Amino acid sequence: MSSEGNNLRKEVRIHGVAVSEGISIGEPHFLQALDDETPDFPISLHEVDAEIARYRKAVFSSKEDLNRLRQDLSIEGSDEAACFIETHIQMLDDPMITTHMEGKIRQMLRNTESVFRSVINDYETRFSERTDSFFQERLIDVMDVSKRILGHLKERQDAQLSEIPNGSVVFSEEVTPSYMAACHAPQVSAFVTKKGGGNSHAALIARSKGIPYVVGVDVSQIEKYESDSIIVDGYQGLIIISPSEETVAEYEKKQEELATRYQLFLKEDHLRVETIDGFSIRLCVNVGNLNDLDLFPYEHSGVGLFRSEYLFLQSEELFPSEEFQEQVYRDLIKKVKNKPVVIRVFDLGGDKHPSLIFDRKREPNPVMGFRGIRFLLRNQQLFKMQLRAIHKAALGADVRLLLPLISNMQELSQAKEIIEEVRTDLKKEMLDVPRLPLGSMIEVPSAVMLCDALAESCDFLSMGTNDLAQYTLGVDRGNPAMNELYYPAHPSVLRMIKMVSVEAKRQEKPLSLCGEIASNTLFIPLLLGLGLRELSMAPRYIPFVKQTIRKWTIVEAYQLAEEALKLSDPEQVSALMMSVKK
Repeated sequence: MSSEGNNLRKEVRIHGVAVSEGISIGEPHFLQALDDETPDFPISLHEVDAEIARYRKAVFSSKEDLNRLRQDLSIEGSDEAACFIETHIQMLDDPMITTHMEGKIRQMLRNTESVFRSVINDYETRFSERTDSFFQERLIDVMDVSKRILGHLKERQDAQLSEIPNGSVVFSEEVTPSYMAACHAPQVSAFVTKKGGGNSHAALIARSKGIPYVVGVDVSQIEKYESDSIIVDGYQGLIIISPSEETVAEYEKKQEELATRYQLFLKEDHLRVETIDGFSIRLCVNVGNLNDLDLFPYEHSGVGLFRSEYLFLQSEELFPSEEFQEQVYRDLIKKVKNKPVVIRVFDLGGDKHPSLIFDRKREPNPVMGFRGIRFLLRNQQLFKMQLRAIHKAALGADVRLLLPLISNMQELSQAKEIIEEVRTDLKKEMLDVPRLPLGSMIEVPSAVMLCDALAESCDFLSMGTNDLAQYTLGVDRGNPAMNELYYPAHPSVLRMIKMVSVEAKRQEKPLSLCGEIASNTLFIPLLLGLGLRELSMAPRYIPFVKQTIRKWTIVEAYQLAEEALKLSDPEQVSALMMSVKK
């Protein structure tokens, strides 16, 4: 279609949910569902071994695919995406995929494709009955891996990725994590799907790659417009079909501004991070691996949150050894050049754990079960191993310990006893063992209500507003159906932040905030007004937050917070922040 013909069409705007930021202008490309028909026929006893050999070859080929993809992702710096692919590689060694499946072929005496489809369908049926986010993401991962195996069994692989023209906006009912991981920004300029959530594996990979991604859009309706031009606004969750010349010009200008913005960031990176009236703000980084710091080398005040649970995905062993951990911590300390490093001890359980650690089927509600400090107190050998590694690596460095999901004082006391026991044992082996500053995560309402006691018993506090919002609002933040109800800047959450901030200041204890709201420039002035002086975020957001801080005075921020604290509706909070945006 000519540009003149396209301009005759009326511009249409459709709103979805933005889960990865960015702006894209391109031609739409609709992923078509592949033929899902599976052959089904009986086999004789003497054919069983050949069928099993064919199945083993398909699994081996799938593993080779994923290993190549993991290497490519590591080279391009997408380590978070590589971690998810590593999980898929591990799944190929799961008994369900190996011995169980081979036993089913011998038992059912049918062709491998048919047996495999039957096993996966049973698995899907059982897991579809579970509504919590862990099981839903686990199901997506299983279906992703099974699709790859079936492709090799049928001797056809999904060729759609290679067929996508450069700069395409890709529309699909759903995107699997491995498909998202295999895509590159120059080829795919944006993704739009009906299914998906902000905390899905696909969304996390899209953010790590810098690909705009909008979910909650009826893709079949968009295809009916037959437009050859689409704009995706990954900031507002907006899809613009057949945009007018004026709209295209507006968004081309925004793209140019974004392209030149990073050069400006580098020029201004040396400037002090302070408000117009001279109040200094500490900006720290959240990291899960060392390459995060290389990919976005902006100046920061240290590591505010090292997510040590990612070591389970980086280690070749089931449990990362003490020696492996110690080396990683030493490398991290060296890389930040003696700046403070806050290591959160393993935050396992809930939606953040390798499936091999323990049988999650025993937990009817994992997010409310044995996760965080509860898991560590139940698995003290693992906890002590990590504490030994951290203490040994921390000699001569500014390292601090952070305890996840503290909900009562007893958990804190028990953790302190274990830490002291580890220090005592290490003193028998070493001349000097540092006493590391100890902090508590504030991420459940009970911790907020006990913040005075926690502040008194700890050296610092760290607010994890992602989980705090989830537990306060009673909303599973990993459930796509709950997107509209999950609001980290909900008035109730803002009042909790204020309460903890006041108490931390009264007791002169450092307080940081490390939830996603800390990287949202819309809410930065509000956080400053609530009393926050240290924010921790993914390294890529550092320059954006710096620019925002330099536009405000503390007086303005305080006035804004006072006004926001009077509101009772989250939409009112958003409207207020939009009205004062600079």
